[in-house]
Amino acid sequence: MKSYADNDKNQQNGKWADKANDAAKKAEEKLDNIKKEAREAAETHNEEKSE
Repeated sequence: MKSYADNDKNQQNGKWADKANDAAKKAEEKLDNIKKEAREAAETHNEEKSE
């Protein structure tokens, strides 16, 4: 019985780990998008400044 309970617990921990990894990936993608937008905004600002 103990091994079944341990196995179930490990599966739940695995699901939590998967959810955490998914959340981390999504956060990283959002951060990349924000950086990209900031870079583009800075480039646009510099172009307007130089005119």
